Amino acid sequence: MKILLAADGSEYTKRAAVHLVKHIGWFARRPEIHLLHVRPKLPFPGAAAFAGRKAIDKYEREEAEAALKVATRILDKASIAHEAAWKVGDVAPEIAAYCRKNGIDLVVMGSHGHGALSNLALGSVATKILATVKVPVLVVR
Repeated sequence: MKILLAADGSEYTKRAAVHLVKHIGWFARRPEIHLLHVRPKLPFPGAAAFAGRKAIDKYEREEAEAALKVATRILDKASIAHEAAWKVGDVAPEIAAYCRKNGIDLVVMGSHGHGALSNLALGSVATKILATVKVPVLVVR
């Protein structure tokens, strides 16, 4: 089994990682764990021209590594092997593409629960992921 832990670096990522570690015994064999952080594109397309592509790439990498570190620490402490990756783009489509490409069987994620009244129970990002990803999604609150 392959599990993707979607990480945004928040307290909710921490909760999802703790939940996964706490319940890793649910599986007959230890699952293959993937961590993925998806950074939204910078809202200013001219930023790279102004700051330079190298500076933007460095910023993206540092921010992604910081977001992944929240879950990485928890998995490392529990001696659970994992692969970590990050992408830049729209969160839900990038997670769906990663799941297809890597044969992911389950997505585990935290949810902030922020959003409009239509997203009262789950946040808008979680709602988009549920609608986009074709594998089961475990949302930890």
